[in-house]
Amino acid sequence: MIGSRIPTLMRGIKCHGFGGQHQFHDDLPVPLPAAGEVLVRVDAAGICAADRAMWTGNAPWDLSFPFIPGHEFTGTVVALGDGAGERHGVQIGERTVAELNVTYGNDFFRQRGLYHLTDTMDVLGATLDGGWAEYMIYPTNALIHKVPDTLSSDVACYVEPLANAIHGVQRANIQFDDVVIVAGAGPIGMGMVQAAKLKTPRKLILVNPGAAKREAALRLGADMAFAPDDPNLAMAINDLTGGRGCDVYLEASGQNASFQLGLDHIRKAGTIVVFGVYKEPALIDLNVFGEFKELNILGGHLAPFTYATALDLMARGLIDGDRSVTHRFALEDFEMALNKTPSKDELQIKVVFDPTIMPQEVFTSR
Repeated sequence: MIGSRIPTLMRGIKCHGFGGQHQFHDDLPVPLPAAGEVLVRVDAAGICAADRAMWTGNAPWDLSFPFIPGHEFTGTVVALGDGAGERHGVQIGERTVAELNVTYGNDFFRQRGLYHLTDTMDVLGATLDGGWAEYMIYPTNALIHKVPDTLSSDVACYVEPLANAIHGVQRANIQFDDVVIVAGAGPIGMGMVQAAKLKTPRKLILVNPGAAKREAALRLGADMAFAPDDPNLAMAINDLTGGRGCDVYLEASGQNASFQLGLDHIRKAGTIVVFGVYKEPALIDLNVFGEFKELNILGGHLAPFTYATALDLMARGLIDGDRSVTHRFALEDFEMALNKTPSKDELQIKVVFDPTIMPQEVFTSR
């Protein structure tokens, strides 16, 4: 089933290898949906730290090239393969997001509800073509969610990092009397600030070097915000906890030094959730984990069962997705977008590609 007229060629960005091997193409074939598949017109597609790692060449994964990147996206359904409407519960013209991980079979992890850890997985924007193009396919096994009418395309594009943030907050098991630190103020860190605030901890602290992001975090729910080298950070934690240390430390910066900061400031039997993507191994004293503090060190990966939650919380106005999308670029300007690094006084959280704007059009900042 096909909606409005669909062209045969489209604009898009392909990654041909690590380390600056991306290229813009204006003659990519528009894919046709097979049975069970959904074709969407991409409304917005985000740039993730993982995408930047591919661009700079220090990504920690083995990937097969080429492919169209972009695992944060939202799109309007324009065509349905045989049976796709019934399978996914979607119709032509509906706005949607799909989860980035596409899983198969019935292995050990899927049997236990850990579908985000399955051994048989494709990833939209890595092993399958993603959203950095005018059109993309949601595969037969994709998990598709409808976007509420009240949410903008920018907000819908923010669902993937927010869903990750919510998963991390859920892993932390925050209690009412906890002093919680979120380290890092990128899209996931800012999402963690807002999601953790809904858990109503006693105090919520954001740690990030950029002043503009610290100020934004205070507007989004943090009670306090400090640079990592600010001596007032340790003083505040000591005052709040009687010198014990914070109860929960959510590491979302991807910086080794930030993990060490968490080890320094967490209390005995406290919880550290590690959600960053790190570019090099860390040298740490393992005695802190057991002998000295008996810590709970938890990993965080992807967003199982939290996309719908993210959409619902934003639709109800409990999380502000609009403030987290700060810049838009045309597909043609991908180099400018990927190289965009803010000063400490500039607010840059989520950068997205908007396939509808013209090259060199001035990006918007909120």
